[in-house]
Order: sequence, then C-alpha cells, then structure tokens
Amino acid sequence: MANDSSGRRAGDWTHKAQRSREQANAIVKEAGGKRWYEDNFWIIFLLVVFWPVGLVLMWRSGWPVAAKVVVSIVIVALAVVSFSLWSAVQASMGA
Repeated sequence: MANDSSGRRAGDWTHKAQRSREQANAIVKEAGGKRWYEDNFWIIFLLVVFWPVGLVLMWRSGWPVAAKVVVSIVIVALAVVSFSLWSAVQASMGA
C-alpha cells in the first residue's frame, strides 16, 4: 500500500501519536469558550421549558446570587400556584 506524506497508510487511524486529547478538544471547542450549558440563552430556555434542569444550571452558573434567589422564588411560586389550580380543577370535576 502507498503511504501519504506523513508516512501513514490509508485507513491507518490507530497511530498513538496521531492526536493528543488536548488537540482533539481544541478542534471541538475553542480555548476559553463556554460550553453550551453555560450559555445564558440555554439556561433561560431551560428555565422556561424544563425548569428543574434550568434551576440547577442557573445555580452552577456565574449569575449574581440575588438573581438566582429571585428566579428560584418565582419558579417555586409558579409551581405552587399551578399545583393549587390543578387541585381545584380536579376537585370541581369530581364533585
């Protein structure tokens, strides 16, 4: 078989010196960049769509503590109101 300019044969991907883990990570993610779940857009999106995950990501992020507390209180209040409305509807349907 013919070798290429680096001395590897076609289909020879098992060389240990091919790429280090750091080089592979540099290709996927630029240095100093945020991961997708650290981005404010995704945190807010998940707070609206799937609030338990959004709350966890929000508390792990660099948001100010006051904002974290206010958002958490609002989400808990919305969950309580939603549950009480659901209970009232179930009670009225059963009676």
